[in-house]
Amino acid sequence: MSWWLGLLLSFLSTLAYCTLFNVPVRALLAGGLTGAIGWLVYNAISPYGMNATIATFLAATTVSLCSQFLSIYLRVPSTNFSVAGIIPLVPGSVAYRSMLAFVEGNYLNGITLATQTCLLAGAIAAGLMLGISIFSVWKGLVARNAGKRAKTN
Repeated sequence: MSWWLGLLLSFLSTLAYCTLFNVPVRALLAGGLTGAIGWLVYNAISPYGMNATIATFLAATTVSLCSQFLSIYLRVPSTNFSVAGIIPLVPGSVAYRSMLAFVEGNYLNGITLATQTCLLAGAIAAGLMLGISIFSVWKGLVARNAGKRAKTN
C-alpha cells in the first residue's frame, strides 16, 4: 500500500470514529488529522529498522501531544482527539492472528502474537500517558513563568 493511501485511510477511519464518539462538527477535521499524523509518524519511523513497539509508542505520544494542543485551540476535551486518534495504531490484525493461531492449535505462534499484541497495546497506553505528562509539565512551567513575570511588574 502506498503511503498516501494509508494516510487517507487513517484519516477517514479516525474521522469515522470521531463521528461515532460525537465529536463536535467544528473539530472533526482536526480529529481526522490527529489520527493521520499518528499513522504518519509510525510509518516514518518503521522503515528505518525501528521496532514496531517503539514506533507505536512514539506515534501514540505524538497523538497525545496533538490532542492536548488541539483541545486548547478548539476548546473541546482532549479525549475527543486521543481516543479516535489511536485507532490507526491499534494492533487489531495481530490480535486476530493470535486468536486464529490458538484456534488452529498453534499455541507457540499464538503466545508469540499475543505477547506482541500486549506490547503494542502497552506502548499505546504509555505513549498517551507520556504525552499528557509532557504537556502537564510544559503547562506548569508556563504558569510558573507567568507568575514570576506578574510579580516583577
